[in-house]
Amino acid sequence: MKNPKIKSYLIVLLVLVSILTGCKKKDVVTYPWQIKPGSAKFFLNQGLFHLNSGQINLAEKKLLQAIKKKPSLKEALNGLGIVYMYKREFDKAIKYFKRVLNIDPTFIDIYNSLGLIYIELDKYELAKENLLISANSDDYSTPENSYVNLAMLEIKHNKLNSAMRYVEKGINKNRGFSPLYNLQGVIFENRKNYEEAVYSYKKALSLLTDNDVTILVNIGRVYSKTGEKDKALDVLEKALSKTTNSKIKDTIRQMIKELNKK
Repeated sequence: MKNPKIKSYLIVLLVLVSILTGCKKKDVVTYPWQIKPGSAKFFLNQGLFHLNSGQINLAEKKLLQAIKKKPSLKEALNGLGIVYMYKREFDKAIKYFKRVLNIDPTFIDIYNSLGLIYIELDKYELAKENLLISANSDDYSTPENSYVNLAMLEIKHNKLNSAMRYVEKGINKNRGFSPLYNLQGVIFENRKNYEEAVYSYKKALSLLTDNDVTILVNIGRVYSKTGEKDKALDVLEKALSKTTNSKIKDTIRQMIKELNKK
């Protein structure tokens, strides 16, 4: 059985919040009224705002203005790395992330970001090496992100036992992190342990404030495999009502169509 497909943009989204807030536990806060208009930090704040809003080109423009004012501004360099991850310009992203490490080797979240890039580039050893650095660092406030990415890496290479080990390590760090339980479900599903898969998917869903379409589709897919047609249709119809993405809608419609043939 093929592994359920994991979209790369979801991997980036899982860690975006932690990247934007930085990797250290005791960052100095600068309030907006303390920032001089036209300064490097002024452009940095604008750039991060646009990045958080999904306005990637505007974010790029403002962050480039920030580093023009102050080439060593590591938060702006990190932000540009994220911009180029979204644009899938991975060589540029790596360049900016490595500039951050040259300035501050303790900016641990960079290793998580580099690990994501190397996953996309299918460079297994480099991905794992970087993700292990961030996962095991005492200075990284969200190691569960790296354990999610390590598990995804192992699933991609069909190393399910290793993937489960990283999921369990991540859960030990943060028992309330939904993506870990979703990946646990993926592993159980690949092992054809469907009862445990549904339990894990439902646990992942219970930790969110709103229904996640991807997790709903996962549950519906498992119910389809176990011959529970009505349960599968109920979940997939709910997923269909929750998404506006045309490609995802097409996938769900096809799943419903196949179920109705049975």
